[in-house]
Amino acid sequence: MKVIARVFVVGITICLVCIYITTLPQHQQIFRVVQPSPLPPRSYHPHHDSAQNLHQNNNNNNNVIDNEQHIKVDVPDIQNNHDYAEDNIYDDPYKNVKYFVDETQLSKFDEDRYIRYARHDSDPMKLNSFDQEKSDKIGSFRSIPDSRHQSCSIHPSWANLPATSVIFTFYNEARSALLRSVMSVIKRTPPELLADIVLVDDASTDPNDAILLKGLHPKIKVLRNYKREGLVRSRIYGALNANGPIITFLDSHIECNEEWIQPLLYQLTQKPRGIVSPVIDPIKAESLDYRVASSSIKGGFTWALHFTWVPLTDRDNAQRSQPSSPIPTPMIAGGLFSVEKSWFFRSGAYDKNMDIWGGENFEISFKNWMCGGYLYIMPCSRVGHIFRKKHPYDFPDGNGATYSRNTRLVAEVWMDEYKELLYQNRASSRYAQIGDTSERKQLRERLKCHNFEWYLKNVYPELEVPDMNTYTISHEGYCLDTLDGDEDTPVGLYRCHGKGGNQSWNIDKSSSRIKHRDFCLTYENSLVYLHDCEAGNQHQSWTHEKDTQKFYNSYNNICLTITNPKTRTVGGGSCQSSVMWSVIPISNS
Repeated sequence: MKVIARVFVVGITICLVCIYITTLPQHQQIFRVVQPSPLPPRSYHPHHDSAQNLHQNNNNNNNVIDNEQHIKVDVPDIQNNHDYAEDNIYDDPYKNVKYFVDETQLSKFDEDRYIRYARHDSDPMKLNSFDQEKSDKIGSFRSIPDSRHQSCSIHPSWANLPATSVIFTFYNEARSALLRSVMSVIKRTPPELLADIVLVDDASTDPNDAILLKGLHPKIKVLRNYKREGLVRSRIYGALNANGPIITFLDSHIECNEEWIQPLLYQLTQKPRGIVSPVIDPIKAESLDYRVASSSIKGGFTWALHFTWVPLTDRDNAQRSQPSSPIPTPMIAGGLFSVEKSWFFRSGAYDKNMDIWGGENFEISFKNWMCGGYLYIMPCSRVGHIFRKKHPYDFPDGNGATYSRNTRLVAEVWMDEYKELLYQNRASSRYAQIGDTSERKQLRERLKCHNFEWYLKNVYPELEVPDMNTYTISHEGYCLDTLDGDEDTPVGLYRCHGKGGNQSWNIDKSSSRIKHRDFCLTYENSLVYLHDCEAGNQHQSWTHEKDTQKFYNSYNNICLTITNPKTRTVGGGSCQSSVMWSVIPISNS
């Protein structure tokens, strides 16, 4: 009897709780975590399976929100869009069903609840690699300094500009940062220039992160991946679902500044087939302070395919009439840019074989310049961006392996013989498994693109191109070796293994430097270190004298030698007593 009584009490309690929940206002119910079940395993094609059928299959799952009947599948009608159907490149780019929630099912947006019910950790930096607590306190919108040059106040007429779709892709973004990103677009973009805002949730832990933002504005559309697809494939899908003739990609932790979109749209109307990027103002990860970036820099890269900011050259400045003039840039950072939707797809969009993140900006930059387009930074467009010191999310195959694979995809398709410089500076890329690249190579042929040597001569002539031959530098079976060191670490000797890697060196005769990746062999305090290569640094100048087989530094009047045979320490010493070095080319086959 006691057992029966307990069961009866528990049953009554559950019933009362259910009755209470069903009587809650809808805006309170909607803040529960949505847990959509994946569809039953099946293949589909957007032209064979109707959205209605997919919707009916999805209704067979029970573990979804109460209002699931209002969830609808958003399938792009690719065949009827001439802009990209003509090349038949992106016919169903991947087969995950995407959906968005009808805005009529969401009540008035509750900012406080949206932020309060986000994921949090006792360490405010842990989840997002920026201070989430400070971000939450800022809220959805704030005043930021107008960081434009005063000459930006004088501009041509911005009448009759085309509207843009703004596309955000994200994975487990801090809700307050995502909300602030979207709100800055809504509040600082003229309504007639905003076609829609497309949020692509790359399978975040909580689907409500994006779904609840439907209540902000009727132009917001939410798509969700049922599994991680990464930035590239998510952006492609967002672009396929965008309504505007211009598409603008933004990261999910940004703040648009005043009149940010007009210079981008105007440039594309004056000169089509381009990619235009704003100046990116840094937002400090620790304090969320908005800082002003220089507009006298452009995007560049190292031969390890690391993006870097570089100063404008005299040639760059001579081509610009005023501080507000566009800046041709060899490379874009990749997170923030606008492009015509038709040109984006005709030029091959992104390489959808790339995973998660990294390297896609190289592919789209090389391709755009080499295939008849251009890349400009627009100084009068400013967008703030939280710069983080590390990724807050995991890479399924590891960060390094993913980047090595993505950069090899870039090198094999676009860099011609100069791909060898990547492999010398990032040995792991040479052996990364990338699969078939024939489709992208055919794209390059179809677009009648220039070769990579043209890009170096015409777009980035100031980039130093080292000797593509690599060498070992050895003495009696022991080779000069980085010993797994990095910047400002001393080199030493290790038994020669013939595999290159840490024992691989470039000998640049024009600048008299011995290089390993992006570092130069530098003499300092009797030892020899790896240090950043610096123009005019005489401590990095080495001449290989073939008759004596010694490396001589005339500035310090020393020769490269073994200073301690027991520890195999390498340094500088008297040329009379220094050792002889054998320089042997490394086969890259």
